[in-house]
Amino acid sequence: MKKAKKKISIFYFLICLIIGSVILVIYINNIIQVNQIMVRNNELREELRKAVQKNDQLLTEAEKLSSFDRVSSLANEKLELSYKDNSGAEVKNITIKESDLK
Repeated sequence: MKKAKKKISIFYFLICLIIGSVILVIYINNIIQVNQIMVRNNELREELRKAVQKNDQLLTEAEKLSSFDRVSSLANEKLELSYKDNSGAEVKNITIKESDLK
């Protein structure tokens, strides 16, 4: 006996075609979303790199502006203040009598 071949109905063929199309659309959408996320990630990394570079530049500038030589020259020019290196060299001994403590 020969076995009869079953024919695939058009209805089942269309159902499989629709399911395959939906899976394909979901897969392509996933690829597009991942690519968009990677582009945004690269943009954010570039912004972060620029922010870190600007931060380093500002820290360097702040250190330069707060250096002792600059501050002392501005204090001398604008406020007429000066710093003496040996100002702490003079040590005076203070003696207190026991009767003064009571």
